[in-house]
Amino acid sequence: MKKVLLAAAVLFTTCAVSAQTSVVKEAKSEKSDPVKAAKIIEPALSDPTTANDPETWKLAGDFQKAIYDDENMKLYLPGGKADTAKLYNSLAKMFEYYMKCDEVEQAKVASGELKKPKLRKKLAKTLATVRPNLTNAGSDAYNAGNYSNALKFFGIYCDAATAPIFADMDEVKNDTLVPLIANYATLAANSLKDNAAVIKYANIGKNHKEEGYRALMCLAEVYKSEEAKDSVKWLAAIKEGVEKFPAQEYFVGNLMDNYIQKGQIKEALSEIDDIIANNPSPYFLYVKGVLQYENKDYQGALATLQTIVDKNDGFVAEAYSKMGDCYFFPGQDVEEANSKLPMDDPKYAEGETKIKELYSKAQPYYEKAKELAPDNKALWGQYLLRIYWKLNKAEYEALEKELGY
Repeated sequence: MKKVLLAAAVLFTTCAVSAQTSVVKEAKSEKSDPVKAAKIIEPALSDPTTANDPETWKLAGDFQKAIYDDENMKLYLPGGKADTAKLYNSLAKMFEYYMKCDEVEQAKVASGELKKPKLRKKLAKTLATVRPNLTNAGSDAYNAGNYSNALKFFGIYCDAATAPIFADMDEVKNDTLVPLIANYATLAANSLKDNAAVIKYANIGKNHKEEGYRALMCLAEVYKSEEAKDSVKWLAAIKEGVEKFPAQEYFVGNLMDNYIQKGQIKEALSEIDDIIANNPSPYFLYVKGVLQYENKDYQGALATLQTIVDKNDGFVAEAYSKMGDCYFFPGQDVEEANSKLPMDDPKYAEGETKIKELYSKAQPYYEKAKELAPDNKALWGQYLLRIYWKLNKAEYEALEKELGY
């Protein structure tokens, strides 16, 4: 009985091998119609009896190349119109199949089944020739909002630089475009909320001198997210952004906020001074003013913020609002202390006088912020309301109505 079962097993295996071999033969016979041939060979790519043969993968890649070449040719013919979806799909599959062919062949060389690879050089040359079109494929997909395809095409382009098949091709290994394309891959991955892909490509893209800040921003946002929160890596990304792209407000603002939250105001002031020495932008001056305010150096803050007003080149409304804060919040401190005193205490009257004095000084700054940014009520709304309550009830009632309370 065992002999019969064994014989049946051998017969079944032989039939299976024969079936998949015939699939490959049939696909070859239909090579004049590469679309049809590509469909025929698909089962052979997943069956171990043929998938372990590099020639199977090469043949599948050849069919995709033929499809690609046919569509690509239409782009150069008068009145020709290519099916770009078909073109780009075959391009991606060509990379997949040829690279798998190389992988299988290299495994056979490693096991001693083959003395040396025969296909790598030719396949690498073919892929290197069509590789630039991956950027067009990625751009078209990205602009169409198809971020999944954009990530696929940009990713294939970037991954090629470290793929074994291109080990002897310096033009691919040392491709200076990779960091730029990695930025695009990062943006696509970010749109998909694919954190793993963001981390992978952002660590390549951040090295681009002009566009690398985009990758670092996405990287920082990933490490700040609930799904991949890592405060150490977040801070490292922010600091790297400040170092590499000091003109980018995102990194400087986040770093200064981090210093403020940790109470490290002196360290923050030292760093912002270094940044301003090279780039005295209104935003960086505003950050310095905020830091001085947090350090209770109100006169220093007022002087710094006044330079923004004098420059009149951005952040003017914000500067006026923060100048108001330099008087309003000290007034709030006095008002809080006064609330704990009996009204017949001589210090209470002194406190009320001081409150009105500070509020009176804050008032014109907030009113100027309102004039410049009437829609940004966060800069002036609640502050003026409180000041008018204390100083002028008629103005309070008018503002309360304006704010819709």
